[in-house]
Amino acid sequence: MLGGQGDEWDAQNDMVSALVGSLLMVGVVALLQRTEARPRFHSVPVSLAGRDARASGSEGTGVGWGEEDAERNTFAHSNARDTRKHFLPIAVVCYVAFWIALAIHPLDRSDWLLENLLIFISVTVLALTYGKFEFSNFSYALILIFLAFHTIGAHYSYAKVPAGFWMQDWLHLNRNHYDRVIHFSFGFLLLYPMHEMLVRSVHARPEWAIWLSVAALAALNSFSKSLKPSSRELFDPISAPLISVRKVTFGTHRKTWQRHSLARC
Repeated sequence: MLGGQGDEWDAQNDMVSALVGSLLMVGVVALLQRTEARPRFHSVPVSLAGRDARASGSEGTGVGWGEEDAERNTFAHSNARDTRKHFLPIAVVCYVAFWIALAIHPLDRSDWLLENLLIFISVTVLALTYGKFEFSNFSYALILIFLAFHTIGAHYSYAKVPAGFWMQDWLHLNRNHYDRVIHFSFGFLLLYPMHEMLVRSVHARPEWAIWLSVAALAALNSFSKSLKPSSRELFDPISAPLISVRKVTFGTHRKTWQRHSLARC
């Protein structure tokens, strides 16, 4: 369901692009963990559990933090509840408006339906699990950025994305490589949310969770490549009648307009 062109060799290169993106994000996650591990001496919200731990002299996971505070501050940009209340609704509204704008007159409606299958599944899973698990604002931002890139590819059918042609001319490439950009973004942008989910929900150790995230994204990328041919066979019978009805409707209107024009002459 991720964008792809060409033969089996191109499919392998797409998976390599996703793996390279994941490995680059490993360094970013390690840097963020090191930053979060530094002791902070400025004022932070302290829970009752943290005050009790400080009063009793016991060592906690952070300076004056209870377990809930430590977990909430494990991931970057997830500290302020007020920021979460405003950020996520605004970001979702912006993305929905962006998606609606690009859903109007895509270059190929059948490809658009196929590529948007990933968006439909992702948004449904995130909405159904929101009450049980909330990502940090940073993770939601990365997910929405990836979905925005994918929405652009779905509108232009990947092989005809203008940004890909600009990159092709600038780097003197043999074809439009926007699909490789999407696969790289899949590994780079989604590794942090995957890592956060494994640490917070499964309680995996951070050093193991990072490599489990790389493996999980590689498996998802490979699964999406193998699922795309069968998905195309499923969506072609559905989208073909819609496209044919659209052609017949527009053709009928055009012929009617031509008859009226000839009658006026």
